[in-house]
Amino acid sequence: MEIIVAKTAGFCFGVNRAVDSVYKNIQQQPLYTYGPIIHNPQVVEELKEKNVIPVHSVDEVNEGTIIIRSHGVSKDVYEGINNKGLNYIDSTCPYVKRIHKIVDEYSKKGYQVVIVGDRNHPEVQGISGWSNGEAIIIERPEELEELNIPKTKPICLVSQTTYREDRFENVLKALKDHHYEVEGFNTICKATSDRQQEAIKISKMVDKMIVIGGRESSNTRKLYEICKNYCKETYHIETIEDLELNKFNSNDKIGITAGASTPARIIKEVISAMNDLENHTNESFEELLNQSFVTLRSGQIVKGTVINVTDSEVSVNLGYKSDGIIPKSELSSDPSLNPKDVVKVGDEIDVYILKVNDNEGIVELSKKRVEARKGWEIIKKAYEEGTVLTGKVVDIVNGGVIVINNEVRIFIPASLMGSKYIQDLNQFLGKTIDFKVIKFDERRKRVVGDHRQIYLEEAKKKKEEVLNALEVGQKVKGTVRNITNFGAFIDLGGIDGLVHISQMSWNKIQHPEEVLKVGQEVEVTVLEIDKEKGKVSLTLKDEKDNPWFNIEEKYPVGAIVKGKVVRMVPFGAFVELEPGVDGLVHISQIANKHVVKPEDELQLGEIIDVKVLDINKDEKKISLSKKQTEVKQEEANDSDQ
Repeated sequence: MEIIVAKTAGFCFGVNRAVDSVYKNIQQQPLYTYGPIIHNPQVVEELKEKNVIPVHSVDEVNEGTIIIRSHGVSKDVYEGINNKGLNYIDSTCPYVKRIHKIVDEYSKKGYQVVIVGDRNHPEVQGISGWSNGEAIIIERPEELEELNIPKTKPICLVSQTTYREDRFENVLKALKDHHYEVEGFNTICKATSDRQQEAIKISKMVDKMIVIGGRESSNTRKLYEICKNYCKETYHIETIEDLELNKFNSNDKIGITAGASTPARIIKEVISAMNDLENHTNESFEELLNQSFVTLRSGQIVKGTVINVTDSEVSVNLGYKSDGIIPKSELSSDPSLNPKDVVKVGDEIDVYILKVNDNEGIVELSKKRVEARKGWEIIKKAYEEGTVLTGKVVDIVNGGVIVINNEVRIFIPASLMGSKYIQDLNQFLGKTIDFKVIKFDERRKRVVGDHRQIYLEEAKKKKEEVLNALEVGQKVKGTVRNITNFGAFIDLGGIDGLVHISQMSWNKIQHPEEVLKVGQEVEVTVLEIDKEKGKVSLTLKDEKDNPWFNIEEKYPVGAIVKGKVVRMVPFGAFVELEPGVDGLVHISQIANKHVVKPEDELQLGEIIDVKVLDINKDEKKISLSKKQTEVKQEEANDSDQ
């Protein structure tokens, strides 16, 4: 057996620096790390035993010191720590710090920040937090078409430090090919690049490849993907306990590498185990293999019977010396579900074996992974046939939502959630929506959905139904959806109708907000329907409320009525008889003498008697006279004498 160990395996500079900072300050109790200090559960558990507790929010800490891990954090986390008066030790990797500075600087310059990386990775989330929350995160060039990034702003392109360099370069090329103005910064850590290049070299040379590192470690998963491309028999393990000896032969040529969060002692344990296999005789080698065979092994799917259900886990009888445990997180991809709503005692279920720990008597199981395997076939068929699927929105992520269908996580970009880009996606959380599968990559376990198609089809159908049901003169109820300077758009339950500002009140108004507010329910009358253009004109006016209705009966010609002077013009004065009804007293009809200016005889706000001379209802004009009321008064005085 020949064993080749990568020189770059294990802790990188940034991770080593962060872990050292914990041990150097371990006496500063209470001591916390912002998130697990590294993606290695063994190290994290070891530190917990030393009272170093990982937290995921500043709200969890009231006193003590927080160590910021190498992944870094967003700007608001620093603000939260300072606001609470807490101490902190900043162990952010210098390479990550550089990205924060770039993103902060270019965001302030007005650039659209685009990050190439894993949108769920804490480093990427931290970088995004330096862009005022406006960063776009993509994992591969194909996503650019889904995002529809406007070309009105220049782009600042950066990368997660542990991401694949080829993917960054492909995204940069795609942006330039689409004629975007882009400033590209290859922020991939050189140590990561070197590690990946060495992994490629070794995996091409060997029969089997072992990649050591945490399941949650992004750079380890990428190492595994890279090695798998060149060596089909590549195995990803966390510790020596995950190593299945029956997969190796004494004449194998074996390569070993490890992610940046893998401690040296774990790497040594694996190397030592492989050396032990090499040094044993053929007989003892077979004996070791036989010892490694167990009734249950990781990756198996077996049947079991539910024997207990709590709010956090499910116990399953597997007919093995130990019962299996399904944590809530492995029961369903929907975190809102209670285990008691999924299974009950006595149910026979298929389970996937995550891990068998004979020393501790623990068998870790998953139900959702079994369902997901079946789900992939359902999703694949829906993709090929273009059928509509239904799923529940279980998570809001950068750039879109996550929908669950048959335990398969489907990403739907924000741009494909409605007729236009939706800023606040939280309105969909917990809701069930229909969608079509537009991208299906079984190898990469990636599915992209489109709710927009369904939304537009339903909206079009509903719009046609409402249009066909409307009639001119019909009174309908609706909700004010939007207000502009020229009017308001009313949601009629499938189509928007416009109430122009001139149709809001019989009285003159300056702005629609004097009458309406967004969200208000109103009753409107249909004025006009244009089915070809899909437009509906509405009015809030009611003819019975028209102050000019029966105007001749209210103000007959020859009648003397009272009014208020509301406006002066060179040729006369306008007198308000009632709200919405003004009449003109021409300058020649103000007094029984020559009047130079209306202001010489009248005052704004003055109540005067006027005589109705003429009414033009169509043009909404009334001619009035003040001097003729004076004549009448004089005649009345003469008759009294």
